[in-house]
Amino acid sequence: RTINGKPIRCAPCTPEKLSQCPAVAPGCAEVLREPGCGCCLACALTAGELCGIYTAPCGSGLRCTPRPGDPRPLHSLTRGQALCTESTEPAATPEPQTQDQGEPEAEMENTAIISDPGSSHYLPGPSKPYDPRAAADAQESMKAKLIAIRKKLVEQGPCHVELQRALDKIAKSQQKLGDKLTRFYLPNCDKHGLYKPKQCESSLDGQRGRCWCVNSWNGKKILGSTDLPADAECP
Repeated sequence: RTINGKPIRCAPCTPEKLSQCPAVAPGCAEVLREPGCGCCLACALTAGELCGIYTAPCGSGLRCTPRPGDPRPLHSLTRGQALCTESTEPAATPEPQTQDQGEPEAEMENTAIISDPGSSHYLPGPSKPYDPRAAADAQESMKAKLIAIRKKLVEQGPCHVELQRALDKIAKSQQKLGDKLTRFYLPNCDKHGLYKPKQCESSLDGQRGRCWCVNSWNGKKILGSTDLPADAECP
């Protein structure tokens, strides 16, 4: 199917999705795939049973159609309050229905609703009616995941990685050398996990350690910047 000439691509039915599908009840007269982009098989509904875009599909020769004169046909379809009725028209040319202003096509045959023309939306099955609170919770969850990923990237920035190695190395050296360790280098990192332009040695003997300029991305010394004065700035 297409929207504005563009194909609607469903997410692939992976083995993981298929493994989560519920079992079809034994003795089912007709087994069909779920409507829209659903991956699971379901027991087809019979004539007169309640149906909707989130329910099992109607059986062969049937269509899920709002009741005649229904003032809110789209509401009935999304709430599973339409009926499986015998199809009197070919599937490609559905009979037009009376619609409320602003409502999309009221009659459909096991298709997914696309709320934003020109873009692809997936309705994995089994689905539930749209819940604004659930959508907001999902958005907050995604935001929290992005923050956690960003924090992890900062913690694993090149400067922070080298800093952790330097701390481990100093700890081992102190165990071996005791008070003999007087000078060492700890990378000077910024809040993004990168190197600050100016790097200096640390000293335990009261003497000023050497300073130099580096590349912020990889910490490599910039030629000609060794033994800088204490008050010097790096570009």
